[in-house]
This record gives sequence, structure tokens and C-alpha cells, in this order.
Amino acid sequence: MSIRRIAKQFVPPIIVRVLKRLQMQFVSPPWEYLPRGWSHHDPKITGWNVASILAAQKARWPEFLRMIQAPGVLAISNESTVPSNPSYITHNIYMTYAYVLALTAHHRDMVSILDWGGGIGHYAMISRAVLPSVTIDYHCKEVPLLCQGGREVLPDAHFYEDEADCFQRSYDLVLVSGSLQFAENWRSLVQQLLRVTAGYLYITRLPVVHRTPSFVVVQRPYEFGYLTEYKGWYFNRTEFLMTMRSFGAELVREFLIEPSAYVFKAPEQGDYRGFLFRPAMLP
Repeated sequence: MSIRRIAKQFVPPIIVRVLKRLQMQFVSPPWEYLPRGWSHHDPKITGWNVASILAAQKARWPEFLRMIQAPGVLAISNESTVPSNPSYITHNIYMTYAYVLALTAHHRDMVSILDWGGGIGHYAMISRAVLPSVTIDYHCKEVPLLCQGGREVLPDAHFYEDEADCFQRSYDLVLVSGSLQFAENWRSLVQQLLRVTAGYLYITRLPVVHRTPSFVVVQRPYEFGYLTEYKGWYFNRTEFLMTMRSFGAELVREFLIEPSAYVFKAPEQGDYRGFLFRPAMLP
């Protein structure tokens, strides 16, 4: 019997957690700590540029558009496997982003956005939905397959496979949603992003811990239809903020985004946060 069915029979939560950990001894958990960090090699870790991710995002795109155009809640995740399944977490993610976008667009008729790791362009549609009176000049840096898919569904947007191309100009808002953790050399990336930030840099859906040093995990996102695995950071919050401050980034606001999934054998379980920065030299 599955852990979920056992839980439904009102077994005490502590027993459910023990059974879940025992189950993980025999199957690969969705999230797992990698003691060797980025030096860990596994042929199943194929990253983000795989066909199944593009296929899954395109398959859910029509439902996503229906959510955007309807007068209901903005709460369907682009990773949801259940059509029309509302999510309090997704609603929090989108409404928090709406606050950031509104702050950026204050007294503006147009906002330029660089979405780093933005998939096939979901935040372009979210931006246009929450601020319909503002022109959104949307730019997205992604892997080649997702750039291809993005150009198909959003022909008026700009997609870049080569990061050098998107760093040729500045942007009113630089958005990094659920993607900074997948950059091994994240410090170098942040410095580049800050250089092209003319207004705000919003790093969100960032997994953080509070007591232990930063560490690396592997995610196995099969439940979303993504037939791949990828490594990513769990950031020590203090270390992350001190690094950002050393690069001249001023923290404007911190956001609670969502609880973290359970990471098997991790030295600490964390949560997901959002951090809104602006370059300190800006007025």
C-alpha cells in the first residue's frame, strides 16, 4: 500500500514520515542531497534542454491561457498535471510577482523584462494580464528547445539561447524565477544580471536554508512529465544575502513563497523565498 493511502487511514504523522523515509531507501526520491555537490556525475542527470519538458509545457499551455483570460483566480501552475487545478502556492507566486511588476511599472507606459529561465514565456502572459494598460516588452533567456517552443506560442516576444545576446541591453525588471539554483557558478551570473538591471532584480522561488552552509541536491521531476533530472543549490540565506550585498545589490523586500519539498538525507530542510533587489547605485 502506498504512503498516501496509509496516511488517509489516519496513521499518526510521525509514523507516516518514518514509512516515507523507509520507502525512499528502495526507490529514488524526487529530491535528494548530493554530498559530492556539483562533482556528482550520473547519466540520468540530463538537465533542462530535453524534449519532454517542452512537450509538457506546450501541452499545458492552452489551459494556462484559459486561466489568464478568465476572471477567476490566477492559480494554475505551468507544472500542474491536473487541468484546472487551483493552487494557493501558485496564486501566492503570481500575486507576489504582480506586486513587483506594479512597483517596476510605476509612472511607466512600458516595462522591459528579462526573464532568466522563463520556459516558453508564462510570465509574459501573467504580466499582460495583471497590468493590461502597460506595454510589456518581454525577453527570455532559455535553453534552445524551450526558446523554439516560446517563439511558436509568443511570436512577439524575444527568446535568447545565447546569454551574450540578452546582455547587450538593460531592462526595467530582471526576473529569475526558480532558475538561479540551477547555475553552478551563480555568483558570476548574478553579477551579470545586476549589470543589466535598470530598475529591479527579482530572484524568487529560491530554495534557502538557515543553519547549514549551502549544498547541492538532485531533483527528479517525473511527476510533472519532465523525463530528466537536474542538480541545483539550496542556498544558505545569510550567505546569499551577504554575497548580493557585496555585489552592490540593495534588498528592497523579502517574500515567503512556499514550503520546500522534502529532500532525502539533506542536512537541513528549507523553504522557498523571493528577494527583490535594486542596484545600490540607482537613485
